[in-house]
This record gives sequence, structure tokens and C-alpha cells, in this order.
Amino acid sequence: MDNSIQYIILWSLVFSTTILYFLICLSVYFQSKQKEFLYYGLYNFFLLSYILLKSPFYKDLITIYIWQTPLTHYNWLSQNIYITFLVFFYMHFLDMNIHFPKMKRVFSRFLLWSLALAGLIFIVDIFVVDYKLLRFFFINIYTPFLIIITLFAFYFAYKTPKKLGHFIITGILLYNIFAYLSLYKSIFYREFESIKYFYIGILLESLVFMFGLGYKIKLIYAEKINSQNKIILEQKQNQLLKEKYRLELEYKLNKQAQELNRTQQKAEKEKIDFMKIEFENQIKDLHLASLQSQMNPHFIFNALNSIKVFLIENNKEKAVYYLNKFSKLIRKILESSRVESHSLEEELEIIALYLSIENIRFEEAISFSIKKNPDVVISKIKVPPLILQPFVENAIWHGLMLSKNKKRIEIEVFSEDNVTKLSIKDNGIGRKKSLLLNKKKTVKKNSVGLKMSEERIAYFNQKHQLKNNFQILDIEDKKGNALGTEILFSFQ
Repeated sequence: MDNSIQYIILWSLVFSTTILYFLICLSVYFQSKQKEFLYYGLYNFFLLSYILLKSPFYKDLITIYIWQTPLTHYNWLSQNIYITFLVFFYMHFLDMNIHFPKMKRVFSRFLLWSLALAGLIFIVDIFVVDYKLLRFFFINIYTPFLIIITLFAFYFAYKTPKKLGHFIITGILLYNIFAYLSLYKSIFYREFESIKYFYIGILLESLVFMFGLGYKIKLIYAEKINSQNKIILEQKQNQLLKEKYRLELEYKLNKQAQELNRTQQKAEKEKIDFMKIEFENQIKDLHLASLQSQMNPHFIFNALNSIKVFLIENNKEKAVYYLNKFSKLIRKILESSRVESHSLEEELEIIALYLSIENIRFEEAISFSIKKNPDVVISKIKVPPLILQPFVENAIWHGLMLSKNKKRIEIEVFSEDNVTKLSIKDNGIGRKKSLLLNKKKTVKKNSVGLKMSEERIAYFNQKHQLKNNFQILDIEDKKGNALGTEILFSFQ
């Protein structure tokens, strides 16, 4: 068969294959957002622009409008561009950002700088007639560095797990053998049709890489299926745990509701019945937040008992006021249970409401204040819902209630060293004395709420890549006597 006919067939095959691969990669990228397909698609696109310069169908037109004009330098610039995208494809296909992050940065900088330099030289060559600086740069500077990168690519491909490197090694070998053979013959033998060796390399390399991309998609799909199965299993476990807490809460609620019904006969029946129904509906939904808030159930039952006492004493106004306050708190809890996080501003509103209700129960014996530095934008700080409540409750029951002094809780939000901090101070008996008293009790209380809060903060940090933390500090005078306890949160 005549050499020209062989060339036409081979060029047509490479041209159509390159267009097909470009369209396939572009389509897969828009669906999967995998950058391997983007870079390989761009490689095929600029390779196509290079191949068009070698078209056997329009030789005369190409010679007149390209080879005999300054645009002839695009022959070298296009090679620089598509090789750049090909190497970027290698790096993403091998996941070098995971396995070899430092070398990926080095390769990326070299490729981008060399591409920028080639573009600048191309502009110079266009305006300077018969100036072949870009050809010199590509053959004598860019190509030797490219050989070094190719050798490194062999090493990284060999070290890459999951057999992905086998595709890169095979593809690079085929591509470089035929590409350098073509370059050698075009430089030293001046063979125009030496490009046919390059075409053969493109066909073989493209075939290998398309198989490699298919194999990687298979791996990604398998990982996705495994992740979905793990999520489904975790959701089932969480659902069982939620159901357990819901049943326990409903049982205790029903028991308390029976006592509340008997005391409501002495109150305004219609009004109290309406509030009871609304209140019970809110409590039944409280199981949605059981895992999130971890609020001590005794607070709910103690509040109900206080309502019962008010009704027995025929103190209707205080009972209604208390129920309104308590209903508002329950609504806030239910609202927070439906979200993964809310602002620190919303959290402090709930804590203020909680403290006011606790203070009513203890006949306004606790003095509390919440100070907010105006320079700190607490509406933009996200925290897990009801994360502060266990700490405030602990301060009341283990610090203040055992103290004979005037009881005080101070909550303050401020900024220190560009870090937002929140302080909860009480002037109770201190941790040491509280632990000592707890040891003497027959029934000992463990700080389960604090432990769960610590776990929630750790999970929240891991998920959102934060470093939120808290520390418990003892407040003492110079002689070491306890003056209270401070919980210091850092949000960063």
C-alpha cells in the first residue's frame, strides 16, 4: 500500500479516536467531577489541535496559512500544552496528592511555569520573523526535563497501590517510545511522515489509559458502595438507640401525667387541660433530641413536681407562669433537636431560659448574668445544640446548692489572642469538696452529662475540622481555699 494512503488512514483513525475520547472524557467529568477525566479530555483536545496541523487533506491551505506564517510556532506550543495536561492526568490518576504530595507540588509548579514561559516565547516568535526560539526551548530545554519527569513517573507508578501504576507504566512506555522515535526521525532525518510513529503511540497509549480510567471508576464505585453500607448500618444502630430512649421517656412521662391529671381538678379545668395537651405533645416529641441534648430527665420531672405543688397550693398564676416558661424551653429544645448545630447566640438564649426556670424553683436564690463582648459576633459561631446545659446544671447541683454563701453564676463571652472564649464561673464549694461529699453518699452521681458533652464536642470537631475544647479550672484564694469553679470554652 502506498505510504501516503497509509498515512491518510492512520491520521484519520487517530483524529476520530481523539475526538471520541475527548467527548467521552468531557461527558464523564460533568457527571462524576473526577479531575482525571477533565485533564485527559483537555489533553485530547489540544492533541487534536496539534494533529490538525498534520492533516493530509488540506496540506496546501495549512502550508499557506500556518507553516508559512508566524503561526507555525503553534506546532511547538501545542505540544507543550497537551503534554502538560497529560502529566496532570498522570498525577491525579495515581492520587499523588495522597501518596506523594510534595512531589505533586514540585511537578505542578514546573509544568505551570514552563507552560507560561512557552506561551511568552510563542508571542515573541510571532512578532519576530524567522525566530525559532520556541523550537529551541522545546527540544533543548523542555524535553530533557520532561525525560526526568518521565523517569520519576515510572517510580511513582511502581510505588502506587491498587495496580493503578501498571496502566501508567504501560501507557508511558508506549507513548514515549513512539513519540521520541517520531521526534528523532523528524529532527535528524527530516521525514515529514515520521509523525506516523507518534500516531501509533497515541493509539496504543489512549487504549491503555481508557482501560485504566475504567478500572479506577470501578474502584471508586466499590469504595462508594462500601461507604454507603457503613452509613446504612450506623443509621440502623442510631435508630434502635433513639427508639430505646423514646420508650423510656414515654413510660416515665405517662406515670407523671397521671399525677398531674389528679391535681388539675383544683385548677381552672379548661385552661389547664389545654395547656396540658400542648405540653404533653411537646414532651412526646422530645425523644428526637434525646441523643443530642442529653439533658438530665430529672430536670423535667422536678419541674412537673413544682407545677404540682403550685396547683396543690392553689397558686394558679405561678403554675401557669411556670408552665409557659417551661413550654418555651421545651420548644427551644425541640427546635434545636432538628438541626446538627446552631449559633452560640441561640445557645445562650436557651441557657438564660434554663437558668431562669431553675431559679424559680429555688425561689430566686441564684444570681446569674450573661455578658457578651460586642466585638465578638456570636451569631456566626456554630456549636452543638444544648452543649452548655450539662455544665450549668453541674455548677448548680454540685457547686452552688451545697454552698451556704450567696449563690452566683457568671457567663461571659470574650476574645483572647484572636480566639473566642466562653467562661462559666460559679462561687460554689469547688470540685474537691464536691467529690469528697459525693464519696460519702450512699448513691453516687457520675458526671455522665459532662462525658457525653466531651464526646459530642470531639465528634463535632472531627466532622467540621475544628479545635473547640473546654477545661475545668479551680478558683482558689492564695491559701488554696476553694472559691468556686470555672469552665472555660475555646472556639477555634
